[in-house]
Formats: sequence, C-alpha cells, structure tokens
Amino acid sequence: MNLRSIKTFQNKNFIMKHTQLFVFIWMVLILASCGKDLNSLSVINSESFNERQVNLHFQSGLDLIADSLVDNAQSALSNNQQLVLNELDELIAMTKLVSKSESDSIWDELSRKWNKFNADHFGNAGTPFSLNYVSFDSSEIFPEAINKWTELNIELVKLLGEVRFGDALEKILYGYENAPFSEKRIKSIIYTHVFDQVYINIIGSSSVDYQHTTGGNVRIIQETNYPKSNEMIIKTECSDVRYMDIFIRIPSWAINPTVSQGNVKYVARPGEYCQISKKWKTGVEIKVVLKN
Repeated sequence: MNLRSIKTFQNKNFIMKHTQLFVFIWMVLILASCGKDLNSLSVINSESFNERQVNLHFQSGLDLIADSLVDNAQSALSNNQQLVLNELDELIAMTKLVSKSESDSIWDELSRKWNKFNADHFGNAGTPFSLNYVSFDSSEIFPEAINKWTELNIELVKLLGEVRFGDALEKILYGYENAPFSEKRIKSIIYTHVFDQVYINIIGSSSVDYQHTTGGNVRIIQETNYPKSNEMIIKTECSDVRYMDIFIRIPSWAINPTVSQGNVKYVARPGEYCQISKKWKTGVEIKVVLKN
C-alpha cells in the first residue's frame, strides 16, 4: 500500500469514527429528551415591575378595592372554613419551600394539592364568555380564602410561569363580585420580567414602561375589551430597535387561538405561553384571538 493510499484510508477511518461519535451523541440527546418529564419543575422566578411603571386602563365594569382593604377582611369562621384556610396556608408554605429548594418532590405534591383545591372549590368548567364562569361555592370560598388563594397564585405565576395560575387569578378578577384586587396588586402581576423577557400574565387593557438592559425606553401596550371580547392587540413603542422575548399567556380554555403579525403566525396553544422573540420597534402590532 503506497503512502497516498494509507492517507486516504486514515482519512476515511477518521471520518467514520467521528461520524459514529456524532451519531452516538445525537442518540443520547434524543433519548434524554424523550425521557424528560414534561411536568417536572421549571423555575423562572420572574419579577414584578415597579408600580409606577405599570398603567391600568381596565374597562369601567371592574371595580378595584383600596390597598388597605386587601388583607383586612375578617369574619367569624366555621370549622369547615378554617379547614379551607389551613389548606391554603399549607399550599403557601409549600410554595416558599419550592422557591428555596427547587425540589421536584415538593413541587409534585404542591401541584397535586393545587389541582385538587382548584377543582374542589372553584370548578374547572366555564370561560369568561359563558354564564357559568363563576362556579365556586361561595359558602366555602369566603373573603379570607379568596385573598389567600389570590396571594398564592400571584407567587406561583412569578415563580413558575404556568398558565393555570394566571387562569385562576383571572377567574377571581373578572368573575368574583368582591375580588380582593387592589390596583397595586394587579400591577404586581399583570406584567413580570426576567431582564428583557417580559411575561404578559393577565389580560387587561394596560401598559408597562421599562428601561431595556441595553439602554433605551420600551413600552408594551395591551389594547383589549376583555372579557367582553376575546381579542387583544399587543403594541410596542421603543426609542430604538430592541430585542425582547415577550411571552403572552394563552388561557387553558382558549379555542383554536391565534397570534399573528400580519401574515406571520406564531405558535399559540391553549394552556401555554406564546413566545415571540424578535427585534421590536415602534409600530409593531401583534393580534391575539383567543376563540376562533
């Protein structure tokens, strides 16, 4: 075998070995992805914007209570009502543990108990456009319980960014006559962020102004008559072109939802956040339709 043949053989052998290595790594990644538990803990720890950065333009039918009244609801409690509060205190304590430890086992237990509490006391049927949207038992779900449930779901939205927690908040906000929502409380959760990743957690006519991490002012605007309508427009105003990840909460009850910018359509699934990662500038408009 001459020198040229030896080199050719060595090159083929080298390519074959590296091809086999690449295929092996690819298969490992595929298997790891297939084995991943979709319900496993995924912490985002988003933060509230400063209250002064958020402006609310909600429709006139929504009455917000004074901040001082949010935590001051007091009444004589029955034994059953005290048990409900005990359940909520346990869920709140577990949420704090998950935040500190990021334990999958604690999260699994918290998720299971949250689902049971929600089904037992608030029901899963109904949408803002149906007559039975408010389906919970008001004899068991009383002001103190509503307040703690609201507090719990605000913390869970910020910690985990799951749609069901935003669904629970909107059900109280738009469906409960004496919702324990002050302007300050709504401003703390309607928009949250992790640097330039902005989460739209609550649907409602509003806007948020903030300083982009690369400099320059950004305004994100929601225009909607929700829950009277099922559409919203997301607009941006920027001092210059800025890259952002905007996550729009698509409620679990949404039917064939669409999120689009002109002819461009984004992935929108009920029960998930629709992620739009792009360079934003003044004049960009995203149309969201929750029911088609």
